Amino acid sequence: MLYFYRSVNTTVMKFKLLFVIFCLTSFYATHAQEKLSLANAIGIGLANNFSIQIEEQKKIQAANNNTWGQAGAMPSVILNASEGISQTNINNPASFLSSGAIKSNSFNPSLTANWTLFNGFNVRMTKERLGLLETQTDGNAAVIIENTVQAIILAYYTVLLEKERTEVFRSTLNLSNDRYAYSKIKGELGSAVTFDILKDKNSYLTDSSNYIIQVLNYKNAIRNLNLLLGKDVDVQYIVSDSLMVEKKVFSLDELFARMTASNSNLKNQYINQEILKRDIAISKSALYPTISLNLNGSKNWQGQDLSDAVFADGSNGRSGISSSTANLAANLTLAFTLFNGGKVQNQIKNARVQEQIGQLQIKDMELTLKHNLIGNFDTYALRKSLLDIAGDNVATSELNLQMGADRYKNGSINSFDYRDLQITYLQTALNYYQSIYDLLETEVELMRLTGGIIGEYN
Repeated sequence: MLYFYRSVNTTVMKFKLLFVIFCLTSFYATHAQEKLSLANAIGIGLANNFSIQIEEQKKIQAANNNTWGQAGAMPSVILNASEGISQTNINNPASFLSSGAIKSNSFNPSLTANWTLFNGFNVRMTKERLGLLETQTDGNAAVIIENTVQAIILAYYTVLLEKERTEVFRSTLNLSNDRYAYSKIKGELGSAVTFDILKDKNSYLTDSSNYIIQVLNYKNAIRNLNLLLGKDVDVQYIVSDSLMVEKKVFSLDELFARMTASNSNLKNQYINQEILKRDIAISKSALYPTISLNLNGSKNWQGQDLSDAVFADGSNGRSGISSSTANLAANLTLAFTLFNGGKVQNQIKNARVQEQIGQLQIKDMELTLKHNLIGNFDTYALRKSLLDIAGDNVATSELNLQMGADRYKNGSINSFDYRDLQITYLQTALNYYQSIYDLLETEVELMRLTGGIIGEYN
């Protein structure tokens, strides 16, 4: 009775495990309907990625600011108008109007124009600075685009890597399932002991768990890709490209020359240095006099109603009395700051200090980029060698596994030795696909450092 209970319990547990594997595999197979190549993934990401869309809005904002009016070259014209209504009640026998009320209304429009004719070249320097800021915004957008493209490429290759890893775990699970089934048949025939059957069962359950976890890793990799593409996280794909790599031969001198000329971060730092030079010129503009022109014109209409007023002789006032005045004025102002506590000189000194800081930042960035370039160049050469070794290793372990399967069936090796061969193949296959991914990752980083990632993967 106890044996029957254990058999039923084992059967139920196995059914549950197979059901979980079936559900995950079915999801992987039936929902992966939309084909996606790497080129399409990059195109979708460039169109939908939120970071890129934010940078595009910043570019529009910088373009709107880059005008002569924003730099202060255009005059400001202000129109004002006011209207007033008042009533004065009189009760003064000594006045020529002894009693009654005076109703008055007025309308006063005015037009004022202010124009700075000269302020020490501040306008021209400010306009150049706005143009450089717009260019820098374009450069910042280029950096965001490059980083996004790099992230999309690596996320796409991660999906391919996890797909290949899933296939390896699936193959290993199938082998364990076949060996477990073979052991049970041998047990029924009396040629296998319970210990060997339980060991094969344990291997089967371990590989089942590994496969379930790997399917989840594959699904998470697709979700991460969807996040970069700005798509819903539940969208599933059939990645149409393969995890292949072309081994390239790079020249360090050529890579360094390309990086110096095309690295987006370095180009942005050069632009920032030009902005700092304009800041010095803008600070120096306060040393020059300022010439400004002011034009002012106004008109005043006034009307009085004396019909309710009584003059001293007892007669009533008149109604509809009106008058108007006009004022025109032009002022040319010359202003020169003789002393303001040394504020101008301090601003100039601080602007020069910022320029020195900018030069140091450029040198630091150049050295850092060179360090990263050399490191990735050496890493690429190393990973090419590791990929060659991993390829030979997986081919050898696969052949050993095939030969081991035949020897296991004819009794030349036991289940322990065959399991070791299986685990060796699993590890070497996983290492092989990881080596491909590592080499691709280094290649993409070299393309980004040298400013060629957009052109390479356009």
